[in-house]
Formats: sequence, structure tokens, C-alpha cells
Amino acid sequence: MPDEIHTSKRDLIARVATLELLVADLVHILWQVSPPSMQKLAADAQHDLEIGHTKIALPVGEHQRDRLYTVLQTRQRILKRKKADAPD
Repeated sequence: MPDEIHTSKRDLIARVATLELLVADLVHILWQVSPPSMQKLAADAQHDLEIGHTKIALPVGEHQRDRLYTVLQTRQRILKRKKADAPD
């Protein structure tokens, strides 16, 4: 039984990593297709993160708040355009 659980965790990690790569590729392509739209999404992500830090804390566990901030920060980071991606 522990081997099955270990294998399923490894499988889940591989699937999450694959999804992260697909999202990164999609974001890169969207920057090429419509930079103004992606700039708006990046601004929205920054705004969501700021709202999350200024709102009154929700009545949930601290780990849930940390998880929300991590998700918002990741969204903001992914949507930022990398200088290397900038057109010449």
C-alpha cells in the first residue's frame, strides 16, 4: 500500500509540473498575440494581490490565507512579462 501511495504522489507531482509548463507556454503565447490584454491581466493580478493584503482578514485558518496569497503572488508572477520576451 505505501508503494501505491508513493507512486500516486509522484504521478500527481508530474501532472502538476506538466500543467505548470503548459500554463507558462500559454502565457508566453498570449503575450505575443495580445500584449495589451496581458498587461491588463497583469494589472488585475497586482490589484487582486493588493486587495488581499488590505482587506479585513477572513475568518479562516492562517494556512488558508497563506495559500491564497501564494496563489495570488504566483498569478501575478506568471503574468509579468519577462524582459527576455520583450520584442526587439
